[in-house]
Amino acid sequence: MTIRRNCRVTFERHGEGRNALNEKVGKWQRLGAAWGARTDLSDTERAAAGQIGAVRAARFTLRRSDLVLGLTAADRMKAGGHVWNITGVAARGRWVDVSAVSTGRKEEA
Repeated sequence: MTIRRNCRVTFERHGEGRNALNEKVGKWQRLGAAWGARTDLSDTERAAAGQIGAVRAARFTLRRSDLVLGLTAADRMKAGGHVWNITGVAARGRWVDVSAVSTGRKEEA
């Protein structure tokens, strides 16, 4: 099976740290990057509390590596100019499918 990897994906993990109220603080730290193939699964709009928001779901197919296999739902990705929250990681042979959702937030500077 040939996968056309045409999307650059950057992985990030939230830095450890707590403030005086024991709340998580810290910055997102870059874990690494890889090329992958993005497949859009759905685009939906939902109205909540009088506001309309868009939610996009996609699956990113990446070559199997220790970096990709070590991802969890606490991590996030940046691809296509958007921030993606990881919802699942599934290995299949030499490929790994990473499911993610984006609310349309642009990458932070």
